[in-house]
Amino acid sequence: MTRSDRAGTQHPLEPAELELVDRVIAAIEASDDENAAATIQAIDEQLESLGLFGQLLARYPSPLDEQRLGRMRRSLDTLVDSLVATDQASFPFRAPTQALVGRSMNMAQINFLRLLWHVTGSLPDKGEAAELRELAARRLRASVHCRLVEEVLADLVTDGAIQRRLREQAVHSLAQLWANRLTWRVHTFFPILAETWEARQRVRVTGGTLVGCSEMFQLLVQGADAEFVELFAEREPGCEEEQAFREFLFGTSSEELERLAQRMAAEGLTSIELDARVDHSSRDAGSILFEFFRSRLVQCSARRIGNLDGPRHTAEGYVLLAWLARR
Repeated sequence: MTRSDRAGTQHPLEPAELELVDRVIAAIEASDDENAAATIQAIDEQLESLGLFGQLLARYPSPLDEQRLGRMRRSLDTLVDSLVATDQASFPFRAPTQALVGRSMNMAQINFLRLLWHVTGSLPDKGEAAELRELAARRLRASVHCRLVEEVLADLVTDGAIQRRLREQAVHSLAQLWANRLTWRVHTFFPILAETWEARQRVRVTGGTLVGCSEMFQLLVQGADAEFVELFAEREPGCEEEQAFREFLFGTSSEELERLAQRMAAEGLTSIELDARVDHSSRDAGSILFEFFRSRLVQCSARRIGNLDGPRHTAEGYVLLAWLARR
């Protein structure tokens, strides 16, 4: 019996991911690595722990269902009212328990897929290693996408400057994600973000005039969702949304980009080269994407809290706001 057959319906890994686990373990067993047994044991233990996460998740009530305790009643409507009144500090305290368990499960899934990515890199058959590592990397990025969308939505919900109607819609999207954690995937619900994140990782930052024409063209060529790019093109120069998109394109803060622009003006330069020659060959793309997003999110949050100039949300946040406004 394969691990896919033993996993059960509450396991957080999809059938294709469980099949990947079976293939990785078969490749390890076929190798002559003296540490093969220990590696397989570690994979099986982590796989079992993930299954326990899925069982724990099912024990907590769905945020979509009504719950009663004596005279008290909780429903999706009361959850919306509660969360739109929160800020970034109090949001985790008011989020449903199922959401918190699911968030931890998502991180455990990310770490498990990262484990598979590392293991496949040391397989003796280089062709098989490359194929399995790419499959692990693709599944890892998809899990990271789920974590990032959750953070984007929570960031919008906790900004009191955004229209309440839009924040309510963001809570509804979060509730759907939390209630369907085992089957919810970004490429189905928010393909505009999933496709653009995939494309952004293949963009080579050059700098140039710091307008971002080269990076934008690369983003389109690499498969970014056209809506994402169109939203950027429609923005007026100098607005916060454009600054957020430039941060997304260059992977550099607005403050640093402004400093570079001032340097160009002072030195009479017409272009500037950004140092993007970082060797990521030893790191998985999921981790790189997560850090790329989180660094921008933290900076945006700091500006909002300190009432500082610059974008208050990431480019992904502004895109999701536009998406919610059309609903």
